[in-house]
Amino acid sequence: MLTLDQLIAEATALPDADKTILLEKLVESMAEQLDQDVLREGVQQAQKRLAEIENGTVQAIPGEVALAQIRQLMDL
Repeated sequence: MLTLDQLIAEATALPDADKTILLEKLVESMAEQLDQDVLREGVQQAQKRLAEIENGTVQAIPGEVALAQIRQLMDL
């Protein structure tokens, strides 16, 4: 089995087309875990925001008000 340094040396010596294929395969192999991590972070953030609303740390505003504020900021 190749060491990581050997694998990197061999991978960087590949033609660009083969590097692209290798990169796509590596990303595919990590995508499921990355998706789970992003989902977990999103759930944690939503739980944090809900707790802030429930304990009065922040005050919720209606969605149409928030969208109007965003539209106004985008016009600047």
